[in-house]
Amino acid sequence: MGNGAGDPRLRARVLPVRLMIFDVDGVLTDGSIIYHDDGSESKIFHVHDGHGIRLIQRVGIEVAFITGRSCKAVEHRARNLGITRLYQGIHHKVEVYERLLSDTGFVDQQVGYVGDDLIDVPVLRRVGFPVAVSGAAQDVIDHACYVTTAKGGRGACREVCELLLKIQGLWEQATWPYLGKETSAI
Repeated sequence: MGNGAGDPRLRARVLPVRLMIFDVDGVLTDGSIIYHDDGSESKIFHVHDGHGIRLIQRVGIEVAFITGRSCKAVEHRARNLGITRLYQGIHHKVEVYERLLSDTGFVDQQVGYVGDDLIDVPVLRRVGFPVAVSGAAQDVIDHACYVTTAKGGRGACREVCELLLKIQGLWEQATWPYLGKETSAI
């Protein structure tokens, strides 16, 4: 399991990626759930993760969220990020994954998935670029080719997005509005 952008095995897995799928709880959030008196839930999302997702979208990488829970806050976050492929309340994620492949025409090697718990393992086994966030369940880490340094909800998604852009040589294209043309890639 390589953890550096210079690792040739990691590069081979990242280069073909055209679709990134993210779990939500424990990946886009730190896994905490806040229950309000009326029964509604709140979740906290990190702005850097959202901006990382926008950066990969800018260069044409498609994004989907697949989560085992259902929450209005996730709908709002997906809408805010322009993500139309949101699947909530999914307990057999590989079924939705197969539907995504059918709908997009992508093959396993063109897909990355970021997960943190056992429910994610069936999809991690299939994708070309399986990622576990720091602090994920050991079985998830065992199926990942990359483990983030950052924890879920604390920049892990941004880390994956930046790695993807830099390995694919798209960092300058994605960041030119902010950094201009004179940036350096890994």
